[in-house]
Amino acid sequence: MKKLKYLAVATAMALVVSAMSARAGVLYTTLGPSGEFDATNGYFVDGSNFFNQVIGSPFTVSSNATLGIAELGLNNFSGNNNPVNLFIESDAGGQPGSILGSFTQVGTIPPFNSETLTSFTPNASLTLSTGTTYWLVAQETDPGTEQAWDYAFNGATNGIAFNQAGSPTGPWITFTGTDVAFRINSAVPEPSSFMLLVAGLVAAGAIAFARRRRLS
Repeated sequence: MKKLKYLAVATAMALVVSAMSARAGVLYTTLGPSGEFDATNGYFVDGSNFFNQVIGSPFTVSSNATLGIAELGLNNFSGNNNPVNLFIESDAGGQPGSILGSFTQVGTIPPFNSETLTSFTPNASLTLSTGTTYWLVAQETDPGTEQAWDYAFNGATNGIAFNQAGSPTGPWITFTGTDVAFRINSAVPEPSSFMLLVAGLVAAGAIAFARRRRLS
């Protein structure tokens, strides 16, 4: 009896792990297999004491999912080290359009040549749709900060948008060049949702165990 009960609970927990895996993962990446990127080259994302440059890169996702953490290959190149503003924007004819969502930077951007990723958490829930083009746009509002958004792994190319007006909504200039280093992840379930999922699956396992016990 104890063995059967253990198997029922174990089955329920396996279903939990499977559900978690299905709801969290990488939606898009320009990084290498272990998160590699070119930390020696990139584009400036900086304030008005420098170029006042804003950079955007397009991406699409392979499945409908809730936006999770974004991870960028950013380095502090010179000046201060003020946090970067990060946005998800719509596509408007091959360039960034309207702002759909924003992120908050976690921690401090590492110094130049560092291969450490900087994480950004979304400020609100946003569902990304399969096959839709979005833009990830980085802006630095501190006049005295100059960051570098480093190049993607193995020099992958893409359409890049930029402006030197310090604006996350343009006007934009676009070109095809080396892409920037980033990874977009899907969200994981909220703790309350996860606990409800656990409770439901364990209950289902208990019912299955009871039925099997009556049949034995």
